[in-house]
Amino acid sequence: MTEKKKKLTAKQSTFIDAYLGEAKMNAAQAARIAGYKHPETQGAENLRKLRPYIDKVMNERHSDAIATQEEIQEFFTSVLRGEVKEEVVSNNGKILEVPASTKDRLKAAECMGRAYGMFTERKEISGTMDINIGVGDYDEDD
Repeated sequence: MTEKKKKLTAKQSTFIDAYLGEAKMNAAQAARIAGYKHPETQGAENLRKLRPYIDKVMNERHSDAIATQEEIQEFFTSVLRGEVKEEVVSNNGKILEVPASTKDRLKAAECMGRAYGMFTERKEISGTMDINIGVGDYDEDD
């Protein structure tokens, strides 16, 4: 069973934009912004009816906003190699671009090493413990 693609009305589009916008509005506030006469009721109804559209917009926005694992690794690598430049003010007031500091480069190397599981922490635990293994019937009096 195929469903016809429904075209959103201007109010519905405005509702979705307001609901997912920077202001983080709830459904009633978004419905009020969109111009609905009964925002509390229609806001909740829109959330139910427009859920596929809302999910689609959220996925599109989040996928672009969140760095991928590859992007993060590329950034750490560029810092580690000194390719990332920082602006610093010299003694005479000039702004200079210099490679990332050694401290920042070490931190990038550490983060990359952890991401690749290169470091293992070993903890030594010492003590005594009595272990009794019984075979056969168990008798509480023993």
